[in-house]
Amino acid sequence: MVAAHGSHPSSSGEWIACLDKRPLERSSEDVDIIFTRLKEVKAFEKFHPNLLQQICLCGYYENLEKGITLFRQGDIGTNWYAVLTGSLDVKVSDTSNHQDAVTICTLGIGTAFGESILDNTPRHATIVTREYSELLRIEQKDFKTLWEEPIKSAKQGCLYFIQQEIELK
Repeated sequence: MVAAHGSHPSSSGEWIACLDKRPLERSSEDVDIIFTRLKEVKAFEKFHPNLLQQICLCGYYENLEKGITLFRQGDIGTNWYAVLTGSLDVKVSDTSNHQDAVTICTLGIGTAFGESILDNTPRHATIVTREYSELLRIEQKDFKTLWEEPIKSAKQGCLYFIQQEIELK
């Protein structure tokens, strides 16, 4: 990973201080503070409260100065991210040295990226901070757990429903 933490002060206050703690060091009050604030972030506004609660328990805070490469096109992903403040450029290249990289879009507050971690495919683009940015980061193992559990529960619910329908016939 090419990212580096900046020393830029966060304008986000108490909830960032809670999110900046290691997940195992967070109190239930810390989690409540993070939860209350994340409900207001566009990337999370439609998430079920239980899923959002789990994100509060496993997410990490990242703050990056302008011009930092978070990851490069072709890297195997290890994290998923949501933009809390700032913006990041998405760059793609036709060559392996990335000298011809072209910015195809900019990710702003409330956007999320890094879904390739679900299937271990290489990153499709290079991500570079356009300005000082704060991110919520979720590690691959936690991200998979967050998304696989609801799917597993839904599948079990469907199987139960199908079994009930078969028994009625």
